[in-house]
Amino acid sequence: MIQNSQMYDVCVVGSGAAGGVVAMQLAEGGASVVVLEAGKWVDPAKDFYSHTMPYELPKNGKGWDPRRHLTVDRTQEPFTKAGNQRFDHFLMKAVGGKTLLWAGLSWRNSPYDFATWPVKYEELSPYYDRMERLMGVTGNYDHHPNVPDGVFQKPLAWNCASHQIKKGCDKLDPKKFRMITARKALLTERHESKRPVCHYCGHCMRGCDVDAKYTSANTAMPRALKTGKCKLILYANAAEVLMSKDGRTATGVRYFDARTRKSYEVKAKKIVLACGPIESARLLLMSKSAHFPNGLANSSGLVGKNLITHTSSGAQGYLKQLVGSAPYNDDGTESGHAYISSFYWETPHPDFPKGYHIIVDSGSRVSSSNSMFSANIEGFGADFKRRARDRAPALISLYSQNGMIPSPERFVELDPAVKDVYGLPVPKIHYQLTTEDRAIARDATEKICEIIEASGGVITNVNQQPGADSVHWAGTCKMGNDPKTSVLTPFLQSHDVGNLFVADGSGFIDFSEKNPTLTVMALASRAADRVYEDLKRA
Repeated sequence: MIQNSQMYDVCVVGSGAAGGVVAMQLAEGGASVVVLEAGKWVDPAKDFYSHTMPYELPKNGKGWDPRRHLTVDRTQEPFTKAGNQRFDHFLMKAVGGKTLLWAGLSWRNSPYDFATWPVKYEELSPYYDRMERLMGVTGNYDHHPNVPDGVFQKPLAWNCASHQIKKGCDKLDPKKFRMITARKALLTERHESKRPVCHYCGHCMRGCDVDAKYTSANTAMPRALKTGKCKLILYANAAEVLMSKDGRTATGVRYFDARTRKSYEVKAKKIVLACGPIESARLLLMSKSAHFPNGLANSSGLVGKNLITHTSSGAQGYLKQLVGSAPYNDDGTESGHAYISSFYWETPHPDFPKGYHIIVDSGSRVSSSNSMFSANIEGFGADFKRRARDRAPALISLYSQNGMIPSPERFVELDPAVKDVYGLPVPKIHYQLTTEDRAIARDATEKICEIIEASGGVITNVNQQPGADSVHWAGTCKMGNDPKTSVLTPFLQSHDVGNLFVADGSGFIDFSEKNPTLTVMALASRAADRVYEDLKRA
């Protein structure tokens, strides 16, 4: 084991959405910061396949995943799972983390979404402002009570199919099925970061090779490093949070170098974990001692519990009025520009406590991403090809993002038998769908089908099982005011170890339908302010 003799003010584990913000704010405030990143710097020009066409690939891209080379090798770093539902644990090790490959969707939680949280909307609103300014978020001022407005650049335009779906929503109930514009962390105007404006290639989740989309690697981490107060250690896989002999204070982090598998230590006055909810919980559970035999900061027994993510329902088809129209690329950015906002925010459905919103996707992306759209088209030869060409511009795919509350059947623990390449126990993820999860999925499917048919559409496929989102994991170290029933304070500070923070989505109480990243970053920014205040008082 090799020890670094320098004592830093703060050690941040992870450089993604939360870790980048924490490192940037503290370094710009004058604190000495060391960031442990388990991967490398990614070169957007070389490592992203944003503009690779299917015909440039073997088998026209069939079975090809443009992100595979950026994610962990699961033969070396596996995870195990149990439960009644298919799911994945998407893990990426690189500066910027999953912000490199996210769609950029940046929704604020509303006052209604914070009903059960120890943090209220009014407290977090200034941090939402701060993060939207940092990233550059595009959006429309919709004045929706459950979708708060923010600090926006000019909004994204809807495509033709979205306007047709809106006609269907208005026909059913315009107040209930209200359509709004996506809010995304990509630039439509000049920005202080000097990142370029988006050119609508439509491949945000392959990685933005021009850096129009916000990532921690193109904005937060460069700002942190520019101060000269932040040291970034690459290929540093955290293995243990180190503690003082009396068990009261975290003193540093032990990690393995991914290239040599040698063990190193760094020392710091404050430790901030930002590895992602599953990996942060795993790190705490691995950090056992006589003072914390069940895992660090786990006197409540809740580390790894309360695991949540979004589920999704969907249906696909085509709009009859667009069949045979001229084909053109109207994809815009990745994921649809138009959303049907949740309609259960004021009066919850009796069968499930959370709501869902519906994403409207259409056009060439639907046909290029799913070649099976033509499987149910009649005809043969030239006639079949003509029908397929005519239908392609009319294709639509509507899918929901469903909220979730915790369940005792969803949690993370250490697998007692399986270890990774470093000899560390891997996370075992228990994930079960509950009665409420199935009810919300059924309701979303019914409403999606109603909307498609009211819009003049023909349904060709309905997803039979709800999907589980592999990147929206949250809730493994829930926040609260009572140390007996929560792991973290509302400032994401450990109840048990005062100089330890968990700044990623681990602190979430439950899940609204909104994408979590903006709320993760706002909470991390608030936690960074608390760390800085603590350092000044010391």
